[in-house]
Amino acid sequence: MAFLNCSILETLYCTGCSLSLGYVYRCTPKNLDYKRDLFCLSVEAVESYILGSSENHIVPEDKELFNLESRVEIEKSLKQMEDVLKVLETKLWEMESKLSFTGCKS
Repeated sequence: MAFLNCSILETLYCTGCSLSLGYVYRCTPKNLDYKRDLFCLSVEAVESYILGSSENHIVPEDKELFNLESRVEIEKSLKQMEDVLKVLETKLWEMESKLSFTGCKS
């Protein structure tokens, strides 16, 4: 635990590797009550986060976690699908135009 401006901070550690992940305000002066029990995670130290305790996982262990790398891959796949849909939409529009044009000639 550490003290900061009359606040008591408790360091948060990873239960797996003991890396320091940030801290939580445990005790605060009246003007900082809004920070009490507030978790402050270090962005550099956290790759992914599972809500709950190590004994009670909200995400089943057999499920893959959603992290920055998987998000980039998902966004890339979504962009590719969007591009394919745009091409298909253009081709469909061209075919409908040709059909309506040949229908007008008859």
